[in-house]
Amino acid sequence: MAITYVKGRLYKLPLADLHPDPAQVRKFMDPIALNELTASIQKHGVLTPIQFTKDEEAALMTVAGHRRVKAAGMAGLVEIPGTFTDGDTRLQGFVENLQREGLLPIDEAEGMEALMKEYAMNRYQLAESLGKPNSSVYETMTLTKIPVDVRDACRTNPNISRAMLLDVAKQKTEASMRRRYQTLMAQADKASQPRVQKEKLTPARSLITQTDKLSGVLMNSPWSEWSEDDQNDYANALTGIRRTADEVLTAMNRNPVEEGTESPPSKTLA
Repeated sequence: MAITYVKGRLYKLPLADLHPDPAQVRKFMDPIALNELTASIQKHGVLTPIQFTKDEEAALMTVAGHRRVKAAGMAGLVEIPGTFTDGDTRLQGFVENLQREGLLPIDEAEGMEALMKEYAMNRYQLAESLGKPNSSVYETMTLTKIPVDVRDACRTNPNISRAMLLDVAKQKTEASMRRRYQTLMAQADKASQPRVQKEKLTPARSLITQTDKLSGVLMNSPWSEWSEDDQNDYANALTGIRRTADEVLTAMNRNPVEEGTESPPSKTLA
């Protein structure tokens, strides 16, 4: 015997009898969030009833709560609480998604576009129906200009922010949108890489490194291209460096290294 459902009344619904709304705006469910919801349902059950209706063939159809239905099945439940609704279920489901589960920006934009076409609304009427500022609706709907392949890539990456998508949508052509998207993804990947912390040098190691670099600078100096006066000044400067180096080596009880000989081994401190 067929059940006569009463609007607003709570029912226990067999999960096997429920099927999703084919026009459901949500295209992507974050697997991490879905697993968290599943764990919560396993521990506490479904605390918030879904909304359901009957389709043209009298089959039960989820209006709002698709994530809860999915997670309940993953948690091993066979029933789920739901309240019956009828009438304008498409708009009800979209508003419920906006308010409760936070649609991805791309899904939200496509859902708004579909509602405008289905109900022959203009942007101002849609904003009023959703209870959102017209400027917010306009900004969101600019995302529908983004090429479908880029939208699909964004849909499976919940870490792509609304601001990044709006940046992509501002570009004038589909080619420039794709380029901008690739640039933003490369920047995001670079930012997510762990930074290698440079080893902090002691004052002694810092001076040794600077002295070693100075040797390379001196060896590669293009002195042969200089004027006679510059070469003389450079020679005087090198002589001063050599004199200072010899004095330091003598003070350290190190003999200056002659050309062609190896430097003495470093002493190991006890």
